[in-house]
Amino acid sequence: MERGIIVRGVGGFYDVYLNGNVLRCIPRGKFRKEGITPVVGDVVEVNTRDAVIESVLPRKNQFKRPCVANIDNLGIVMSVKHPDPDLLLVDKLILAARVNSVKPFVVINKIDLAECESEVKAIEEEYRLSGCPIFCISCKDGTGIEELKQGLYSGITTFAGQSGVGKSSLINQLYPHVSREVGDISNKTKRGKHTTRSVELLILPDGKMLVDTPGFSALDVDLMQPEEVQLYYDEFIPYAERCRFPKCIHYREPHCGVKEAVQRGEIPGQRYERYIRIIEDINEKRRERW
Repeated sequence: MERGIIVRGVGGFYDVYLNGNVLRCIPRGKFRKEGITPVVGDVVEVNTRDAVIESVLPRKNQFKRPCVANIDNLGIVMSVKHPDPDLLLVDKLILAARVNSVKPFVVINKIDLAECESEVKAIEEEYRLSGCPIFCISCKDGTGIEELKQGLYSGITTFAGQSGVGKSSLINQLYPHVSREVGDISNKTKRGKHTTRSVELLILPDGKMLVDTPGFSALDVDLMQPEEVQLYYDEFIPYAERCRFPKCIHYREPHCGVKEAVQRGEIPGQRYERYIRIIEDINEKRRERW
């Protein structure tokens, strides 16, 4: 019995990376009876003689969209423009990462399109206190790529963000041998076209692992409790202890240390406004479910 990691699923078969090679396997028949479905990223025990997956080890985390497990790091990619950054999506992805014990980092791409340096700085400022490392890059001219490559954590990393922000181009820049298909921006919608069509775990020359996926959903955020959300905002921590009410969620409560910090400009105002939007979206989803 040997231990490996699933790198792709192909029509009921699973390609498992073990000992430097990929072995195409089938899952043990009992999996279906027990409701177990192996996914990309799963660590599995394999009977190499029969090419059978005997067991799936406990997962650190699991995502439904994409169907992938054991993600360690999430690179949240946005662009300066084309398309314009969707900071609410960025905030939700940071939340989804932290809720699932994944380390988020922010990648600002297409800085070569910025009309002035302050355009990039304004985006950086939104996340300066978030606790997320921030990388400013250009896939077009290679600016910042080496710094990002050196800054990548070990373990399994995936990238998320709007379509068209340059996720596939980024992977190509980081690891040219991978050669991901790159899409265009639609002239009509000004949004990107999805180019990645299936989930695949790439084993990289430096030992790191990268999940290439057609999309990464922040839907987990909608299932959170409103009082949970604040726990994942690092910039709130120094001020929350100044709130009058111990269970303050920094929404409508009076004498709130976080809201006072926003008013003094110590917490980015727009970042706080998007936090309120997330709280209200969660409340709305709860009302719909009831």
